[in-house]
Amino acid sequence: MSSARFDLMVRNVSMASSSTAWRPRTGWLACNGHTIAAVGAPDDPVPSARTVIDGDGGTLLPGLRNAHTHGSEFLARGHADGETLAVWLSSVWSRLDGLSPQDMRLAVTCGALLSIRSGVTSIVDHLRRNPMTDEVLQAAIDGYEATGIRALLAVMVRDRLGSNNKPVGAGHLTSLEPAARQIDRIARFAARTPDRIRIGIGPSASIRCTDDLLLAARDLSRDAQIPIHIHVAETQDEATSERAEFGMTAFQRLAQLGLLSDMTACAHCVWMTREDFEIMARSGAVAVHNPVSNLRLGSGIADLPALTAAGVPVAIGTDGAASNDGVDVWEALKYAALLPRRNGALDGISSETFLDMATVSGPKALGGQSSTQLGITQLEPGDPADFCIYPAIDAPFVANDLFASGLVLSSPRRPRHVVIDGVHILDNGAFRLIDEAKIVAEARQTAARLFS
Repeated sequence: MSSARFDLMVRNVSMASSSTAWRPRTGWLACNGHTIAAVGAPDDPVPSARTVIDGDGGTLLPGLRNAHTHGSEFLARGHADGETLAVWLSSVWSRLDGLSPQDMRLAVTCGALLSIRSGVTSIVDHLRRNPMTDEVLQAAIDGYEATGIRALLAVMVRDRLGSNNKPVGAGHLTSLEPAARQIDRIARFAARTPDRIRIGIGPSASIRCTDDLLLAARDLSRDAQIPIHIHVAETQDEATSERAEFGMTAFQRLAQLGLLSDMTACAHCVWMTREDFEIMARSGAVAVHNPVSNLRLGSGIADLPALTAAGVPVAIGTDGAASNDGVDVWEALKYAALLPRRNGALDGISSETFLDMATVSGPKALGGQSSTQLGITQLEPGDPADFCIYPAIDAPFVANDLFASGLVLSSPRRPRHVVIDGVHILDNGAFRLIDEAKIVAEARQTAARLFS
């Protein structure tokens, strides 16, 4: 029988997190099961463990969270470049809405693998396929489960028809699944998903849903204690149309219907009024900032300083890989930090706050009733064992208050090791649970078939 005290131990690293104000401390970290069990200084005796990772002087950081993406888009990177959201939706989704279960599994698996390679350990997937089926949803769950990543699958729902009697924002569809059936599927799957995978409800956007469907989403969220994830005020056209058709802004409408709470994440939040900021702040809902995608589609730039000044919790997302062309949260974080400076404002949000946005902000809305469910870690004993180890050359060469700025503003990094839920997922750049080359080859063939 092994006399090892711990399951896994990392030595010879510098560690930084929200609990250290993002200043590094050198030492070692040990895990038992799914959690961090001990953290030691360089002079402390190094304990024995069944698995030992030598950090080689690198930097150990909490896993990042991608707070908004669309896993099924991974097969469509690079498509419809130079188009606005409305044209882009038609070009990309007229093909992706027909994904088979195997297509969906390949798409989300590839997205998860690249995410892990980018330092992401937790994903919020606003999962779309119209119509959704049990088989396709199960395939997405299986794909994420196979990679070892944590994921909230906010299953997209929509039911509103336009004046042409076609679904709003999805004119290529001839019909929609009945709303009651959409809600029922989410309720059934929410009760039976694996530990690292959670189910949420994802209204496509307020303008694409009737009041009845939004109220059903609210009730399911309250009854089953699952998060709501929704696009809100992404483009000026959508914001203008919502006011014209409902006599109020999207945020006013969602508040009136009771959808905004600390269990709600609102993706984009680009076109907001002063009252909208106040509504969001009072509700506790999380704004998910997707700066790269918004620039790619010409949708506008969310007023991040105004959101934070109003007290709105903010998280960082990449959006789907077909409107961002990647899933790199480090890249999104740098854009989020630099865009407010475009008009000369250089004294805004701190780098430490930006790092918090990518790691600890808004847990209930983004997948968990507890930090353990979501994988939120501050690298302290008892925290979930979700972390990444980056090469020494990737980290800033200072150990003071400039370290956080260096992390945010330097180029995106690729960890050598990734641990999720106590499991060593990426080992010196190689995946341990899955054949990456095989998955990529299959996905390449699938993408060629869909978009040739």
